[in-house]
Amino acid sequence: MLRRATALLALAALCGCRSPASRLDEANALRHAGRPAEALALYRDILATLGEGRLPPDDAESRLRALQYAADVSYLELGEYQEAVAYYRRIIALHPGSPDAWQARSVIGDIFRDRFGDRLGAIAQWADIAQSPSPSAPHYQLKVAREYLELKNTDQARTEARILREKWPRSPEADEAQLLAAQAWALDGRIDEATRAFQVAVDRHPRPEITARALEGQAHICAQQGPGERCAGRPCLERALELYLEALPAHPNPEAVRKNIDAVRRRIAAARTVRPGDRAAALDHAVPKEKTQP
Repeated sequence: MLRRATALLALAALCGCRSPASRLDEANALRHAGRPAEALALYRDILATLGEGRLPPDDAESRLRALQYAADVSYLELGEYQEAVAYYRRIIALHPGSPDAWQARSVIGDIFRDRFGDRLGAIAQWADIAQSPSPSAPHYQLKVAREYLELKNTDQARTEARILREKWPRSPEADEAQLLAAQAWALDGRIDEATRAFQVAVDRHPRPEITARALEGQAHICAQQGPGERCAGRPCLERALELYLEALPAHPNPEAVRKNIDAVRRRIAAARTVRPGDRAAALDHAVPKEKTQP
């Protein structure tokens, strides 16, 4: 019995002498071996040993890594989302204004939106990054604008898009912000404002995908106009067809554009074969309506 107790004390002493970095390696090995719960238990033990106070640089680095790994395991492998948020928040508290804190806020935002269904909570996290010196600030400002558009808060979506364009006017995100503002006007049914905003997006000469989506937005507006209406001096259906064809080569979803092209062509063909005196068909009442992409 005495010999066993002595052995246990020796083992405890040996464990106590191991550095946090070496214990972190052991926890990582458990995680990579497909034992995330055991890895998390060891991360917790490391964090309990290191505490919350000031530490020498090496130990402070080990604590940060233990927090990051514990948060990631909780979030990605164990589905313990509340616990993951708690670890990420500790990173923010211990390393405010650092790239690690910005990354932690980013992931908290993802958890709030994707796991808790809390878009406003996600916006709060991403807005903090957007207002920081982070090189990724324009990206997160765009995410904020997109979330407001998803919430159908079109006024705020346009406001956030304008802020982005004013703060980072030459960034790729500014081009997307202009497209988003046009989409917000279209969602409100403000056709003139949407048409102008889509054209501004095209005139910025953004990357081809953004140009294609702006042209598609203009085409949708033209396709939704009534018979006899004119768009840019042309019958609206003909103008819609031109815009869809122009958007097609660079569009990220060419199949959707092709479906709209086919729908518009059928409507044009139907309008051309209307019998003289058929007033209902002439007014497009007899032509099946094709849905266009929103």
